[in-house]
Amino acid sequence: MTDDMTSHETRPLDEVFFQTPGRLSRAFPYSLLAAGRRVCSPAEPPIAHRFNQHTLILTLGGQGLLQVNGLSSILREGTIAWLDSSMLYSHRCEPRHSHWSYLWLGFVGYGLDTLFDSLGVIGNPVFDTASPRDVGTLFEGILREVETGSFLADNRCFALLAQLISALVSERAENGELGGALQRLQRVMELVRTDLTHPWTVGELAVAANLSQAQLFRRFRQRMGTTPLDWLRHERVNAAKPLLVVTDEQIGRIAARCGYPDPFHFARDFKKLVGVPPSEFRRQGQNARLTGV
Repeated sequence: MTDDMTSHETRPLDEVFFQTPGRLSRAFPYSLLAAGRRVCSPAEPPIAHRFNQHTLILTLGGQGLLQVNGLSSILREGTIAWLDSSMLYSHRCEPRHSHWSYLWLGFVGYGLDTLFDSLGVIGNPVFDTASPRDVGTLFEGILREVETGSFLADNRCFALLAQLISALVSERAENGELGGALQRLQRVMELVRTDLTHPWTVGELAVAANLSQAQLFRRFRQRMGTTPLDWLRHERVNAAKPLLVVTDEQIGRIAARCGYPDPFHFARDFKKLVGVPPSEFRRQGQNARLTGV
């Protein structure tokens, strides 16, 4: 990326490549739908296509102007903008610049709306990445996969896209911009994980988060997709899994170590969440260890 673009590079350009999700795409939490390159001039009208997808825009040169819900952001070289295209938005070349060149990716996936909210993207959609060349390489790698359309494109696009999203999360975390509500929930989760044997109540978790019980319930739903107590059940069952496989400890004692003084309730929750009783999970896991599967 450079400010000194040649005349060839500043000519209008609009390349779009579509990715048709294959059978393997169902195994990944994110799926790429489309990607492209574009060079536009200040004379061109704003783009405001409404799609039900998320979009990342990497500015290569010049400057862009993004408007989302009435708020304007300047897109400078090396920055990434995250856009939810289901919202009211528009973007264009910044009128005082000769061009705006950028790469873009359109994608969908589980948990993206929650992450979008947690990172405060609505109020600040522009990310200043520490290594613009590295993220540029990721963008270009995804574009190559979509253009070639190989059998493994879904897998490779997901891997590269996951790296991009991780870089954006790191940028916000390093700058202390992660949402306060997310930090409060993180504090609660860390507290619970240090002592799963404690009979945690929603009231105690709400005090730890400095929220009312109703606020805690609502924010767990928004950000975790479940209730506080349902999350706690999953944590306890997940903590029991390795103990069942790698130790010969009695199931009742494992249940108690993971916060279930009553083995019956442990077995009930375990089967509901895992699909098999603890004894069967232990048998399958130990057989797999013996056979090296």
